[in-house]
Amino acid sequence: MISRLKRYILNILCIILFTFTTNYQNAAEVLIYADDISYDQDQNIIAKGKAKILYNNNIISSDLIIYSQETGDITLPVDFSLKDERNNYYYGSSGFFKSNLQFGNINNVKVLLDDGSRIVGDKIKRDKNIDIITKAVYSPCKSKIKISNFICPVWQLEAEKMLHDYNNLFLHQKHSKMRILNIPVFYSPYLLTPSPLRKERKSGFLTPSVNLNFFDTKISQSTAFPYYFNLDVDKELTFTPIINYGGGIDSSQRFNFDYNQILSGGYLKTNLTFDTTFENKNNEKWLKEGSIINTYNQNINEKINLKFTSALQTSKNYIQQTNPSNELSYSSSLSTALDIYGYNLNKIDDKFRINLSNYQSNQNNEDNKTLPTILPYINFYSGEDSINELKYSNNLEFYNIMRDKSTDIHAKRQRKISTTFNISKETIKYASKIKYEAKIYNQLFDTEDKKIMDDYVDNSYFRSFPIFAINTETPFKFKKINNNLTYTPKLKIVITPGISNSNKISNEDSSVNSYSIENNSNLNRYSGTDKLDNSKRLDLTFNINNDIFNGTFWTTYEFTNNSNYHYSQGNEKHLSDILGDFNLTRKNYNTSYGFRYDPHKNYMKNQNVNLLYQNRLGDYKISYLDQKSKNGDIIVSDKESLNYRFDSNKIYKFSKISYFGLYDIKQSINTESGISYSYFDECFGINIDFKRNSYSEGELKPQDIMTVMFSFKNLGSYKSTNLAVSKNDKQEIEWEGNSVNNDLFY
Repeated sequence: MISRLKRYILNILCIILFTFTTNYQNAAEVLIYADDISYDQDQNIIAKGKAKILYNNNIISSDLIIYSQETGDITLPVDFSLKDERNNYYYGSSGFFKSNLQFGNINNVKVLLDDGSRIVGDKIKRDKNIDIITKAVYSPCKSKIKISNFICPVWQLEAEKMLHDYNNLFLHQKHSKMRILNIPVFYSPYLLTPSPLRKERKSGFLTPSVNLNFFDTKISQSTAFPYYFNLDVDKELTFTPIINYGGGIDSSQRFNFDYNQILSGGYLKTNLTFDTTFENKNNEKWLKEGSIINTYNQNINEKINLKFTSALQTSKNYIQQTNPSNELSYSSSLSTALDIYGYNLNKIDDKFRINLSNYQSNQNNEDNKTLPTILPYINFYSGEDSINELKYSNNLEFYNIMRDKSTDIHAKRQRKISTTFNISKETIKYASKIKYEAKIYNQLFDTEDKKIMDDYVDNSYFRSFPIFAINTETPFKFKKINNNLTYTPKLKIVITPGISNSNKISNEDSSVNSYSIENNSNLNRYSGTDKLDNSKRLDLTFNINNDIFNGTFWTTYEFTNNSNYHYSQGNEKHLSDILGDFNLTRKNYNTSYGFRYDPHKNYMKNQNVNLLYQNRLGDYKISYLDQKSKNGDIIVSDKESLNYRFDSNKIYKFSKISYFGLYDIKQSINTESGISYSYFDECFGINIDFKRNSYSEGELKPQDIMTVMFSFKNLGSYKSTNLAVSKNDKQEIEWEGNSVNNDLFY
């Protein structure tokens, strides 16, 4: 019994030992292929002629490979190549590897990384996931340039020692020197750049920028050391300190914090920039200027969205100076606003908005005391309901707008509560579509310090204002004309009480209006509801269209003599100006023509032609604009201009040329013109942009702006300030470092 048990246990142990041994051998299995395989006196395997070693997704190829059966070490006496598990290729004149390939040396090494970048050096020492290269040269460039008898990449980084960290995916470089066309242009005792293999975000220093500014006999320097924090999978922060010094200027520092966070159902962005003077002794005011820009967007639930935006600065033009590319630089005022949007609260198409807003002047000619504070603005749209074929909806609006002081047109404070009831019905009769529409406005205003006839008065004002309309349209075709055109005449009658807008109301939301076919189709042609369209009118529209052509004529006839909107748009007679809009679209071109014609004074007030054309050379864009206005028979304003642009297709794979201009036909002068050239190959890019602004006034000289930007794959870009300045307008030429989009490279 005991003997049988011993045999059973022994069999189990043999099976376990066999399984373990087999698995271990498979995990460490080395496959050797060659034209000839032999053994030396130390029982080393000698593989000759197209020899290969396969180990854990690594492949070594050479004409001679020596493999130690005792230690598993690999000796490579002659030229060889290694493809590692990351799809990187190593080429060397000789080398040596330990059994697991995690330790080794390669002489006269050339490395081709998975992204196409190259590293060349005297020797590589491999230590697990770190390669240490001696006298290394790195470049992502495939293209080469021949200078005398020397062939070099477009640009490259040279280092006494280069450490490629495959774990953290960074390139550490000691005594790094950058060459462009084999000319040294930059040196740093230590440089840290992201590895070209890096796909995920990693914390660390980004490419620093050093700007040397030469001005007369003075030299000043600006140095930036950006550091990137990968805080979490959904959070990141870029901190960029910029230090200015030298040249006899006051030293100063600028600090920029750019924070981004992805939220569940939204995002948060914050940009903080401030200037300091830490080095100034006995200076109590260390903060010179600053700005903070915030955007917070969050879905509270599936029906409600919250958005907060804020832009604050300590001086009126700080953002313009520090971030001229930001659209806020061109705003007349900065806003801080909280918006709450709601959708589908009771019905699928209802919606509401609650808004709180405050504004800050961004221009020197603005007065902060006259800018409004909105606390709050509320809008609720009930959604559309129907009874039989009658559709109806309601829109509720409330606002409370205040200022520190009133203006000539705006009250110091105004509150409004308004409801707009919408009714519509469509029917098909007599081969025509007939639509009935109505809007009924009920509004209550409460106004403080509204200027009326040089007096500032307080008042309350109520009005109930209905607008009714009937629309008809009848499409038809001519059977004998084979062009597939559809002709559609449209008639629209609009009826209102005809009551003019009162000057007791401060116009807060109806100041911007356009005179176009689209806008004139609205019952209330004002952009808001503080002013209401009081016209009784007949709209006449004729449309012609098919698959490639669409054309529309429009005019209106006013029955009332006091139509506020009609006369504010320059129509002095009952019959309005005639509007036309035409579009023709074909495979390689699109053209449009719009006009506004005054039938009473028999002249074109406005006409515009746009042409877009594509061919094998590139894209052509031409726009012609003609604007006139008359006082009686005298033309008081006459503008005519031609806007043109050409963007070439790729020239020899890498280059593009653009040319643009704005020609004032009346003044016979190019008010704007420019040309730009861009070159982007697989590793290097350059943009050269030139623009000239000319003026019709003889005493004003043309202004030339020329900038050059160099871009380096995986490193960044450097853009100059204006290079086209006269001797009398001397300025410091600075180079600004920026990130670069690697997708631009070929």
